[in-house]
Amino acid sequence: MTVVLAGTGVVATPASASDAWGIVCNLRENTWLRAAPQSGFVLRTLTAGRGFRWHGQVWAIDDDSWIYGHGAEDPSLDGWVPGRNTTC
Repeated sequence: MTVVLAGTGVVATPASASDAWGIVCNLRENTWLRAAPQSGFVLRTLTAGRGFRWHGQVWAIDDDSWIYGHGAEDPSLDGWVPGRNTTC
């Protein structure tokens, strides 16, 4: 017996963004969203080419800068990413 499906059960949902203030940037590469700058505690992985909303906070020492905000994957989860991994 062969079953042929005319379509799939997947429904596309529109993108959503946080109401939080911020500058929308793009991620240059897959990036870990971290609980704190240079922290080993990873909140989630953000995907290259997706958006990142930077809330304006920066942590910098020497040539290492980190920015605070959230990725398009989860607008409710804020954390830190290396500034060099974004187009901000």
